Amino acid sequence: MLKYAVPFVVASMLAMGAPSKSAFTGGSYQVDAHHSDIQLVTDATTDYGKRKIDITLGFARVNGRVELNSDDLAKSSFDIRIYPADSMLPAIDEEGKFLSMWLADLSNHTLICFHSKGAVRTAEGRLQTTGNLVITRLDRNVESSAPSEAYSGPVYGQPIVHRVSREATFVFDAPSADGKGRKDGGVVASGSTRMFREDFPQLVRAVLATYWPPVVQDRNCEPATGTGEDYQGAICTGTVLMAAALPEVPHASNAEDYPGPGNFNVLVGNRLNILVHLRLLPKGSGQQAASGN
Repeated sequence: MLKYAVPFVVASMLAMGAPSKSAFTGGSYQVDAHHSDIQLVTDATTDYGKRKIDITLGFARVNGRVELNSDDLAKSSFDIRIYPADSMLPAIDEEGKFLSMWLADLSNHTLICFHSKGAVRTAEGRLQTTGNLVITRLDRNVESSAPSEAYSGPVYGQPIVHRVSREATFVFDAPSADGKGRKDGGVVASGSTRMFREDFPQLVRAVLATYWPPVVQDRNCEPATGTGEDYQGAICTGTVLMAAALPEVPHASNAEDYPGPGNFNVLVGNRLNILVHLRLLPKGSGQQAASGN
């Protein structure tokens, strides 16, 4: 059965923790989409606005490439793509091109890309890179029609592509010197960026409006044995990353079925934290990674 892992938000903000005593090793890397993830966090309130909280909107897959030049950081580059986890590769590209079959799933309508050239090392030993953060979103208008016996559901118009870019800065922790940041020949790195709604409203609105399916890492399915009524299909294992549930709404003591007022939890969405957890594989290593092309 699948194992569930719901990381606590504060613990996931690794780029805000103690600086690493190690450094990135120069080279060309490919992001391992099977073992990398993005956590999307925003602000909210609970207890009818009395308490401010951070909530995880969801997790996403990430792929791409990283070029690190340890002799001249200005020659380094980051090219990564962030997308819903219902497929190993993005369903749309940065320009909004898509396959019509993907339009049936609303979670396939959002793609976030980050492109940077150059990097600098901070006083704390972290790696800071600034570039363009691009949001590509497909929207479809619903064409209304008068109700009739022939009504078979909503009719959608042609997709409308929205693409907006803003400057953003990501800060990455270097792999730890004790070797915990290096696994199976790959390099594990964590970083983050923060964007406020007033600076990039299109990004925040698109992320809040997107459904982010759980990310399944290390998925392995084995065919089940047996036939007939006892057959239950393939048996899958893996680690599932999914957003934790919001605080529970209190119920009235004299009405078990009364759900309570609808504004106990409110999604504010004034800011968006993008927390990055990358496993970087050296190009040509032969290990499996979803292509960034």
